[in-house]
Amino acid sequence: QHGLEETAAECERLGATVQAFVVDCSKREEIYSTAEKVKKDIGDISILVNNAGVITCADLLSTQDHQIERMFEVNILAHMWTTRAFLPAMMDNNHGHIVTVASAAGHFVTSFMVTYCSSKFAAVGFHKALTEELSTLGKDGIKTTCLCPVFINTGFVKNP
Repeated sequence: QHGLEETAAECERLGATVQAFVVDCSKREEIYSTAEKVKKDIGDISILVNNAGVITCADLLSTQDHQIERMFEVNILAHMWTTRAFLPAMMDNNHGHIVTVASAAGHFVTSFMVTYCSSKFAAVGFHKALTEELSTLGKDGIKTTCLCPVFINTGFVKNP
């Protein structure tokens, strides 16, 4: 919530009108219920940025089961749930933009990050498959972008 409030305040200083919603992206039902609240309070959205992510840096056998599950819940499943929540209106209007923030780790592997890399490979694959599906459906007004940054100073990775 703290990071969300900081970002909202920065956007407001730049002149934007902001409404912030706190969501645990590892919980599908919370994503869906918040999406309904957004649609009710704000209306249909035209830009969806899937940017939540978590990481655990450890060898595969030291990574705990709950850490593996959380990385996949947040790093890829949340992308699917948010997209499923907001894509129908975009498809009705043939207008919108879905941004997938993955990682360079979705293209290149790194030791001690097997689960993270796997989840980011999935995010890159999600983007490619979604892009192809929208094209096949003739939804040329819905754009997709996949961002794959390298290490970012977010506090998640202390010593890459």
